[in-house]
Amino acid sequence: MAVITISRHFGSGGELVARLVAEKMGYLLINKAKIADNMRSIGILEPEMAYFDEKNIKFQEGALDREMERRRRRYLDGLHEFFYDLAIRENLVILGRGGQLLFRDFPPALHVKIFAPLQSRLERVCRLYNLNEAAAARLISEQDRDREAYLRQVFGCDWLDPGLYHLIINTGITGPEEAAVLIVTAARLKESAGEIPAKDLEERLLQQEAPVEITGLTTGVVHDAGGTTPDFAHPSEAEFACMLDFYRIKWLYEPITFPLEWDSEGTVTEAFTPDFYLPEHNLYLELTTQKQKLVWKKNKKIRRLREIYPDVQVKIIYGRDFRGLLKKYGIEEKGE
Repeated sequence: MAVITISRHFGSGGELVARLVAEKMGYLLINKAKIADNMRSIGILEPEMAYFDEKNIKFQEGALDREMERRRRRYLDGLHEFFYDLAIRENLVILGRGGQLLFRDFPPALHVKIFAPLQSRLERVCRLYNLNEAAAARLISEQDRDREAYLRQVFGCDWLDPGLYHLIINTGITGPEEAAVLIVTAARLKESAGEIPAKDLEERLLQQEAPVEITGLTTGVVHDAGGTTPDFAHPSEAEFACMLDFYRIKWLYEPITFPLEWDSEGTVTEAFTPDFYLPEHNLYLELTTQKQKLVWKKNKKIRRLREIYPDVQVKIIYGRDFRGLLKKYGIEEKGE
């Protein structure tokens, strides 16, 4: 069955968003009231539940604290068993209580974080609870501290870690209705996309894209001696190709472009295209006939390529080595 977990900052409106999502999806909303009904069925009453529910509790050494810790563990075990049992039979929207961690290995689950800027939260808390701003700020701080400690104590995780969530929504700029629609849309997309393995989907998208020089990897045709000669960017590359042909070494000219840097939107901002690829040796070669002191930029790109693509074998042939090869094999150098 499907599960949507909604974690929220106090005063961000996460409770309202969760209720709207449950109504739109026809899912069962698991909030404090629903949890209280279940806890009563196993003998945990409202005062005790309120003491343990998403609270920061500092136990000390002593018989009383050990007893309270045992009762808290009983509460948590009952709570988590309740969640798991319901998830087998129902589609759920779970508000808080570490749902994003309880169901982090459950593939159908969608994990959502609701937050808002402090000023937006202050205004909301003042309005809902009829508090002045100082009291609202204190309440927000206490609630956030309790919830953060709860996740650390029970699950050993930081609830602010964005890696725990599929979707993070700022209700300071997104209204509750709009936020609910975003979550519902994401849930339905996740459900439909889940029918197609991610690997197959990525391959399908790549096949639909035309090869481009920078943003993708383009491949060429293996060149054998006597084949069509490509348009080389520099005479030295043609001379090197002649030497490879003489020794019947198959090669490709600039077959692949490796992205090296991306901006915040994922657009490639820097890339590197090695001059030659020797398929029989699985080796990329980059020629440089510049003076040694001028090739630092190329060396930097080579180091970056090796960092990002550690399985790629690449070797740079410097001007001195290149001229030595030409001399050794009796080829006249035509380029600078």
